[in-house]
Amino acid sequence: MFKKLDVYVFKRVLKYFFLVFSVLIILFLVIDFVGKVDQVGGGHLTDVLLLVLSRLPLYAVRMLPVAVLVSVMVTVADFSSTNELLVIKALGISLYRFSVPFIIFAFFTAIFAFSVEETVVPAAAKIEKHVLINSGKKKPLVIGSQIWSKTGNRFVSIEKLNFTTGEGKHFSMIEVDKRFKPVKRTDAINVKYLGNSAWILKDVYIRDFSNKVFRHLEDLKVNLHVSLRDLKVYSAEPEKMEFFSLVRMIKHLKALGYNVTAYQVELYNKIALPLVSVVVAFIGIPLGAFNPRNQKSYTAVVAIVITVLMWITISFFNSLGKSGVLPPLYASFAPEVIFFSLGLILFSRSHT
Repeated sequence: MFKKLDVYVFKRVLKYFFLVFSVLIILFLVIDFVGKVDQVGGGHLTDVLLLVLSRLPLYAVRMLPVAVLVSVMVTVADFSSTNELLVIKALGISLYRFSVPFIIFAFFTAIFAFSVEETVVPAAAKIEKHVLINSGKKKPLVIGSQIWSKTGNRFVSIEKLNFTTGEGKHFSMIEVDKRFKPVKRTDAINVKYLGNSAWILKDVYIRDFSNKVFRHLEDLKVNLHVSLRDLKVYSAEPEKMEFFSLVRMIKHLKALGYNVTAYQVELYNKIALPLVSVVVAFIGIPLGAFNPRNQKSYTAVVAIVITVLMWITISFFNSLGKSGVLPPLYASFAPEVIFFSLGLILFSRSHT
């Protein structure tokens, strides 16, 4: 009996889930398409469609908890309105046992969300970046207004590099030997890209450490074996990166001395956000069972209120974490713990 009931409940919640999720996806596609028509590719329909579809996987993952919450509440409310839930309880099956298929469904949704974030979202992000770069909407990011590049045995640094004009300030080039010992340093006040990996330096100071020679030149033409395009670094969006790629990036930036708190919050969010689907299931079951007069508007209003409150709470804690007020791990998981506790309280107060 339990097995038949579990399958029956699972099919019911799955039907509502696909219905709600499809509506949310369609709304996103329509709204995002309208918002991007005049923004990308000078109105080219192909670019707009490609951009909207490339943004879809990430937003679909974010909409999964909403679809889970609504589908769980509607399914339980249906069982309650048709008195099926009353019959189930009369047969000695508690609300806790009746909730097992919903919890399993929520766990599968969380696993699916994490899988999509690790595979589909990064691939889609590359397509999105390609479209934005070609349309000129995505600009290069210079971390700390400074670019570092390694070419052979030389380390090159340029500050305030303008990718449109190819001009920059405060150029530095350090040459090292096989033992990684600095042998020569070249500094310039201004630098400009000439093309074909050639650069012109202005107001140049050269220090030769091996021969202990110091020179000053008005200008110097050098071939850095790196073009202006090679120095372009586009902003990495941690929420669209794979988990282990983000781990490596955090480790690298930390070794360079950068503040990685915001990236650590996004790293923990990779695990915390998919679990929201499980959390909302624990909230939706008791709320669906308690439906005054079986009003369908009650389900919609409560689902909207909970969704808004949850995402506001998550955003608030993430902001505190990224600003360093809260530890990154606490900032990512605290909202889930708070709302999970709310779900357990509602469960404990329900007539099981």
